[in-house]
Amino acid sequence: MGRIAWICAFVAAPACWAQTAVAIVAHPETPGLAIPGDFIGLSFESGSLTSATGFLAENAVFQRMVAQIGPGLVRFGGNSVDKLTGWMRGQRTPSTSSSIITSSDVDRAFAFARAVGWRVLFSVNLGGGDPATDADEAAYVYQTAGDVLSGLEIGNEPDLYHSNGLRPSTYTVSDYIAEWTTYANAIQARTPAAVLTGSAAAGSITTWTSTFAQQLGSRIALLTQHLYPLAPSSVNPNASNVASIPHILGSAARNTEDTDGSELQQIAQSQKLPWRMSETNSCYNGGEKGVSDVFASALWGGDYMFTLAGRASAGVNFHGGGSGNYTPIAVSGSQVTARPLYYTLLMFRAAARGRTVPLDVSANGVNLTAYGALDTDGTLRLMVIDKDTAQDAAVTITPGSAYSAALGMRLAAPAADSTTGITLGGASVGADGSWLPAQLETTPLTHGTYSTTVRAASALLVNFGNGSLVVANSAGGQPEIARNSLASVYGQALGMVVSGLAPVPVQGLAGVTATLTDAGGTTQPLALSYAGPSQVSFLVPGEVAAGTATVNIGAVSGAVTVSAAAPGLFSLGATNTAAALAVRVQNGQTAQTAVPVFDCSSGTCSPVPIAIDDQSTVYVSLYGTGIRGAASSTTCTVGGVTVPVIFAGSQSTYPGLDQVNISIPPALRGRGAVDVVVTSGGKTSNAVRLAFGG
Repeated sequence: MGRIAWICAFVAAPACWAQTAVAIVAHPETPGLAIPGDFIGLSFESGSLTSATGFLAENAVFQRMVAQIGPGLVRFGGNSVDKLTGWMRGQRTPSTSSSIITSSDVDRAFAFARAVGWRVLFSVNLGGGDPATDADEAAYVYQTAGDVLSGLEIGNEPDLYHSNGLRPSTYTVSDYIAEWTTYANAIQARTPAAVLTGSAAAGSITTWTSTFAQQLGSRIALLTQHLYPLAPSSVNPNASNVASIPHILGSAARNTEDTDGSELQQIAQSQKLPWRMSETNSCYNGGEKGVSDVFASALWGGDYMFTLAGRASAGVNFHGGGSGNYTPIAVSGSQVTARPLYYTLLMFRAAARGRTVPLDVSANGVNLTAYGALDTDGTLRLMVIDKDTAQDAAVTITPGSAYSAALGMRLAAPAADSTTGITLGGASVGADGSWLPAQLETTPLTHGTYSTTVRAASALLVNFGNGSLVVANSAGGQPEIARNSLASVYGQALGMVVSGLAPVPVQGLAGVTATLTDAGGTTQPLALSYAGPSQVSFLVPGEVAAGTATVNIGAVSGAVTVSAAAPGLFSLGATNTAAALAVRVQNGQTAQTAVPVFDCSSGTCSPVPIAIDDQSTVYVSLYGTGIRGAASSTTCTVGGVTVPVIFAGSQSTYPGLDQVNISIPPALRGRGAVDVVVTSGGKTSNAVRLAFGG
């Protein structure tokens, strides 16, 4: 017996863990609630804004870490908002008290929000403030940051004002409603467009929150609530909800979360309001060391967010900041690091797209939960969380007849109490705050089912797709590609996250790999320039046989024709406005002056009319791909007029990118918006648009 235990411990411990069969059946044919795009949120103390080191608004690593779990909603509030002693318009100086919030502090907060692409829920002082001061602060916020402001909270956790020494023990919800109304009136008298939220109560859902919603629901745009399901051991080590790994992974936390979510859903629905858990985390008073800062908190966090999404929550704001035990992003001096909870935010961002999907889960005694989401493109995503610290789960998933391929990504750590060694998709968050998966699992379905093992104390995200791929020219979208050109693959469940454009195409990007098998039967790995859930872009190899080729990504494939030339022109965004540059050269001179070609300032792109005159010549550079293979035969028409081609070939900086330089003849003067088409090797490109004035 001792020898067997020794072998299990030192040779193959995971294989010796108990493994239990778990069956999951998805019902994507009956999707449920929409999961808002800004469901993920963070919450910080308002008091942190009064110090450059309290909130690292300008720190590039901090910004990157917040941006890559967004877009989301950042909330400034907490107990400190009611302890601030004043508001001042002006610049913070070394002599300014840290208990006073200044307009420069507000500017920093909103500059941060713009930098990361998030919106803001901003709190003003009710516990220790006055209506006129709050009204002036709110007016400044709306004047300078209305573009990213989601709404205002007035005060923080008023149901605890008596215990925090802000109000007498006789303070009631009626007293609070009267005060809130006075402050709200003052704010909206100065700023009629001010959007208000509330009540931001710590608990007391059936008393404070319900009463507030009934009496003031017509004045708010969002019902807000706070929740900390566990209590620190320093308060009562024998409490039924004392913070511990068994409690954070078990029913002690989940039952409270589901009950509160259900009550809030009913209250919000009765007032036709959205609701949000605007401040929350695992355990109040900053969290519990060994619980809130270990891997168990990551497993809890994913379960918690999906639980509330199923209760129609508009989102969850995890409170944090500094180096507190429960903060998702820890800050010590200028050093910024990812805590375990941060990893589940990354995973949830990848998983929670679209609408919730009902699941039938037969866990057979394993402490396992699973959640589904159906994306608008038809991709089905399931997040399976094995919160059991002793039992692996042999999971079988039946996703539905529409799906034939699966892509998996795992969240793992050495143990539930680990603080290091945490990976998502086989990768940890880097020192610069960046993360992309390194390992994804591609699996075809067998007889309509997907089977895998989910290890004890780990989680798995599985994306299900229909198994079909469409391969096309990256620029024009035609179903034909050329050697050394840029091509794209479109489908479902191709990747987990958006990689961003790689400066140089690489083999393996964000965990995605691809191959091309040409008409001669030769298979080559592909260098990828972009990887995302529904699109993967690659550089077509230079040595590939002409004819029908097959592109493979994981367990799915698609066919495409490879030719010597397959011209395509790039356009901007979802428009047909040409991706082009232009210069003007005065007659008899060589100096070049840049000419505007397009305008994207309104959120969409349109061509800017290029003035044509007799004193100068305008040269336009068009950008595309699939042209260099027949560069010498390239011609171009603009508005049906054949124009001189000065150059056609490789752009030389970015692999696969081609450039066509043309000169604009006087005949195009005053033509307005016209089509531009390139022909190479007898093949015609897609049309893009330029515009010409007088």
